[in-house]
Amino acid sequence: MCGRFTVTTKDTKKIADRFQVELEKALQRGGDGEGPTASKEQAKDGKAKAAKSPPGMGRFNVAPSQEILVVRSSPDPEEASAGEREARLMRWGLVPRWAKDLKVGYKMINAKAENLDSSRAYAPLVGKYRHRCLILADGFYEWMRAEDPKQPRQPWRFTVDGGEPFAFAGICTRKEWEDAEDRGFDDGWLYSATIVTTTPNDVVAPVHNRMPAILADAEAEAAWLRPDLSAEDAIAMCGPLDGARMEGAPANPKLNKVGKGSEEGPELLVAPQSG
Repeated sequence: MCGRFTVTTKDTKKIADRFQVELEKALQRGGDGEGPTASKEQAKDGKAKAAKSPPGMGRFNVAPSQEILVVRSSPDPEEASAGEREARLMRWGLVPRWAKDLKVGYKMINAKAENLDSSRAYAPLVGKYRHRCLILADGFYEWMRAEDPKQPRQPWRFTVDGGEPFAFAGICTRKEWEDAEDRGFDDGWLYSATIVTTTPNDVVAPVHNRMPAILADAEAEAAWLRPDLSAEDAIAMCGPLDGARMEGAPANPKLNKVGKGSEEGPELLVAPQSG
């Protein structure tokens, strides 16, 4: 699975250039001209440092139910075929159209690639290009179980190409939602997304039996967003990334704390020195 990840950069130009998308509109909160502000979770937790970052960026501990930065194709099929894209902030944890409350999203932060064509939630979405998305990241965490079951699990952080930004294969949707605080700043709609997971490569396998499906390069990202990609071909793209491109290292056990007041900051990326 993938239960936490990072988007440590605050460089919007780097991300916009890397993923060929306009970020300014997506990162404005309500279009008031004041520029981006903190997400709801950041504000509640009093993370003043994180609040200075563009929404969805400058993050070292992105957790379920928080806003994540997502890229998908233009709603116009011709523009989408030509590679036109849009960015959007979405809630992490897919909330299907038939869901009656947000709790469903906590069970849908990940979608197994093997189940995409049979799941009640994902099967109607994976074959439609507007429901496939890129979820932007530059690292993800998995937890290694301790030999002594009484000891806490050790978090590991995994990166790609020395820490460069990459994209998880994602599935997204929207549904009408009355509560403005829940849905964010978009009028009337709650947007949500899930990360597709797959079997682990040789780098992740010693730590965990699943890993997120990472799209291999810009060409694969473009293919994932194309209107003419079938559900079958989309699922076939969700295999483990070549382990030769990845590195993993122990991270700070402070990540084990979850819920309100979760840790945030660059010190989470590495395990503290003992002694």
